[in-house]
Amino acid sequence: MKSSVKYIVLGLVFYFIFLFSQLPITKIYYFAEDILDNQKVPLKVYGLSGSLWQGEAKRVSYAGKHFNQVAWELHPLALLTGNLSASLRFKNAEGNASGLFSYGFTGDLTAENLLVNIQATEALKMAKIPAFKLGGEFKLNLPRVTFADDRLAFINGRLLWADAKSIFPQKLDLGNLVVDLSTSEDDVILAKLSDGGGALELGGGLTLAPDGKYDFNGQFSAREGRQSVLGRSLGFMARYDANGKAVLKRTGNVSEFAFLVK
Repeated sequence: MKSSVKYIVLGLVFYFIFLFSQLPITKIYYFAEDILDNQKVPLKVYGLSGSLWQGEAKRVSYAGKHFNQVAWELHPLALLTGNLSASLRFKNAEGNASGLFSYGFTGDLTAENLLVNIQATEALKMAKIPAFKLGGEFKLNLPRVTFADDRLAFINGRLLWADAKSIFPQKLDLGNLVVDLSTSEDDVILAKLSDGGGALELGGGLTLAPDGKYDFNGQFSAREGRQSVLGRSLGFMARYDANGKAVLKRTGNVSEFAFLVK
């Protein structure tokens, strides 16, 4: 008898959740807007349509950032596996993004089929690096990435810096640069560097251990030669070895870069 009551109550809970999710999103936001204002949450939403389950906003503003054509779709069946899951997409003047995001009850955050395109100038602003100016576009394609225990736990995919340029302090055309990302069986993040045949020849890579320790070993060279503008610039950044490669090696802990995301 107790078991039957438990299932009836659970069924009623899911039924009311379903009814709530079918309410027009405009009505839900109407009641939520005052709460957001009272809590001083810098969020404004315009042009809402659809429901909580599946909907779209023509424009979302948050803390001075503006996003257009924001769309979402919740996946309720994921609750059966202990996850909150939703498909999201948006775009703004600097880029666009889409993917399937899942938040586990254990605190893990996973994104699948994550596609992000962002202008290099905007990426530097987000990383709070004002001393450099870059050109081109970053294109991120990740079939899967997971964050767990406040760290990057798994990643698989590729980052392309298309039409890469250094604008300041030195104006240089670099070509297309690639970072292939993967995760080893012992949970070490691997990043392999390569190029698309442009002005900068790029090799080497980076490893990131679960404890946050990283080991970077990069090899750079200018296809127009060591005495070219790019070749001389590389000489200021790293030492040339006997093979004519400018070699840059660094080890440390990712905690050194925490200021970039604060």
